[in-house]
Amino acid sequence: MEKEYTRPLPYDVDIEQALLGAILVDNYHLDRVSSSLKPEHFYDPLHQRLYEAIERMWAKAHAVTPLTLKTVMEGDAGFSEVGGQNYLSSLARSSPVLPNVKDYVRILCEHALRRTLIQVGEDLVNTAYDPPPELTAQQQIEDAEKALYLVAEKGRFGGGPRSFDAALSEAVTQAERALNSGGLISGVSSGFNDLDSLLGGLHASDLIIVAGRPGMGKTSLATNMAFHAARLWAKDKADGAEPKRGAPVLLFSLEMAASQLSARVLSEQTEIEMRKIRTGRFTDSEWDRFVHTAQVLGDLPLYIDDTGGISIAQIAARARRLKREIAKARSRVEGENAA
Repeated sequence: MEKEYTRPLPYDVDIEQALLGAILVDNYHLDRVSSSLKPEHFYDPLHQRLYEAIERMWAKAHAVTPLTLKTVMEGDAGFSEVGGQNYLSSLARSSPVLPNVKDYVRILCEHALRRTLIQVGEDLVNTAYDPPPELTAQQQIEDAEKALYLVAEKGRFGGGPRSFDAALSEAVTQAERALNSGGLISGVSSGFNDLDSLLGGLHASDLIIVAGRPGMGKTSLATNMAFHAARLWAKDKADGAEPKRGAPVLLFSLEMAASQLSARVLSEQTEIEMRKIRTGRFTDSEWDRFVHTAQVLGDLPLYIDDTGGISIAQIAARARRLKREIAKARSRVEGENAA
């Protein structure tokens, strides 16, 4: 791409000046924004350096005023060019009487996120035109997905400490969900009652590791859990209720082919031995039951990725992509139903 981009990058110097002025007038504004606002969110390099200096001073419990900040910024050529202390005093004087600093921060973070997206896009295009010899197109796609994920993580606005009251409210909500389920679980059911009673179901914040020697049934356990969660989700949806008990499932199999895992599920649901499925030695009734069950289970939100040698980064990228696709498809269906 030989032509240069002429469109300006997204930024708002007025918002940057208003926020810095508000902090100079009331240093306690910094406590409200420091968890979300970073120097790189400012577009103007001088404003980045000013904010860094303000953070350092406040961390040392020093009052930040135009006079004290001027002392710290002495020797900065850019600071001298804009007028030094006079510039800081003008920022403080022009600060709104009741500044909504959180809105200022939200706008700056949004502009910074868009600038990062533009940079990622430019890097993607330039690399595609002139790639290193060792970089394949598939590897570039994975690198692009990783870069976008980092942008998404960096762009999460808000967060920070939560009050104990808010955490208690969430705990009560989970307990209420368990109560409404008959006093059983508050998470997604694994399909195994004893396991559910120990774990309270499967929760989004959990990392569960199943370990055992070869041939002990680890794959069978995981397959059954995945199938049960997908079936519950589909059943709630078919009944016209908001799916709560189950969830769509993406199952990664690094050793066994997707067709083999599917055959295992069919074997368990039809009560037909795997040996018969492998050899095709069905009776007429078994074959009819086998085909009918396969048709019924084909609508379950259960996805299997049997790519061998896949990395953790690739697993994360594919899971994120499928989650977006499911959410998009669901929104489209809900829109059509509403229309």
